[in-house]
Amino acid sequence: MVSVLLGSLSVPLTLAPAAFASSRDASSASTYLVGASEPMTGAEAQAGTEIYNGLVLAVDKLNAAGGVLGHKIKLVEQDDACDPQTSVNAANKLVSLGVQAMVGGYCSSAAQPAEPIYARAGIPNIQVAANSSTLTSSGYHNVFLIDPSGSLQAKEAAAFFSKVLRVKRLLIADDQTTYAVNVAQLTKKDLAGTSTKVFPIEAIPNTEQDFSAVINTLRSEKAQAVYWTGYFAQAAEFVRQLRSAGLTIPFATADGSVDPTFIKDAGKAANGTYATIAVLSSFLTGPAAKAFDAAYAKKFHAQPGPYSAYAYDGMFALANAAKAARSLAPAKVIAALRKLSFQGLTGPVHFAPDGSRLGAHFVVLQVRNAQYELAPQQPAA
Repeated sequence: MVSVLLGSLSVPLTLAPAAFASSRDASSASTYLVGASEPMTGAEAQAGTEIYNGLVLAVDKLNAAGGVLGHKIKLVEQDDACDPQTSVNAANKLVSLGVQAMVGGYCSSAAQPAEPIYARAGIPNIQVAANSSTLTSSGYHNVFLIDPSGSLQAKEAAAFFSKVLRVKRLLIADDQTTYAVNVAQLTKKDLAGTSTKVFPIEAIPNTEQDFSAVINTLRSEKAQAVYWTGYFAQAAEFVRQLRSAGLTIPFATADGSVDPTFIKDAGKAANGTYATIAVLSSFLTGPAAKAFDAAYAKKFHAQPGPYSAYAYDGMFALANAAKAARSLAPAKVIAALRKLSFQGLTGPVHFAPDGSRLGAHFVVLQVRNAQYELAPQQPAA
């Protein structure tokens, strides 16, 4: 189980379920068709499964309380494989099937090329885990990020390296995907003018498993820390090879690598590593978070992933917006999402004018005894 010690921090969930009405046996005419696109195959399939399971829990709760405005929610799933072309195909398929909204997404590199497809269809596009700041910079009015933007993550990372670890020489490496490149570049930008020198960013293909070249660079440049902004499969291999080479410098990852699979695959090398990530319900101790974890374990016989609760909040964002709009019409739901404000599992949920998430913040985790915990020192708020 992924866990973290956050004291008595508690996030209540207030949703007014009586506002939703229908039955599980509703006919197709009273169905609210919602698309879900996430990786179900490939290296990030586990994360995709955990996200979809979070959506299913939310739909179960909403439908048990009556649905949305007299309509039962029906999920229509498509695999985007965290691949741009596969994501485009998935988006086209969902639109052709007549979905009235899309809630999902994990990899920004897959989410971005699908944006114009959902925009042309005029449906809400709620991204629950993809969070590159580029997703909200194209001017599409229907995009909403449940996971806080990569720009906030970069600020947290920059403050951690410069003010907490006081690193003088930092190497940042990405996997050439949209999300990873975005966080890497923004972090380097935020470190400009500080006492932390950042070397040219190492761009490592997301299929690469040999990190000897970048490890040689770390040695020759006498780097004092590493920030990996890619995903967990490569992160585990990277840190294992780093430690095998005898380098014990701090190794930190961005949120795309926060996953139980990273700890399992990295083994002992995972202990002591850091990660930047937004606060998630799985890391909280309040009754709503505990109830969510228990419901997830009961239904899926597993613990929720880091983004399961974000998916849950994404579905409730859609439902709450439809309730506020008193309509399932996509244009009206989009307008309501822009004004939406509610308390979710992951904290307050409301959006900036560009669709980025407000009301959440990033923290730094550290792996200890094969578990994620809150790092003892955090950047000042």
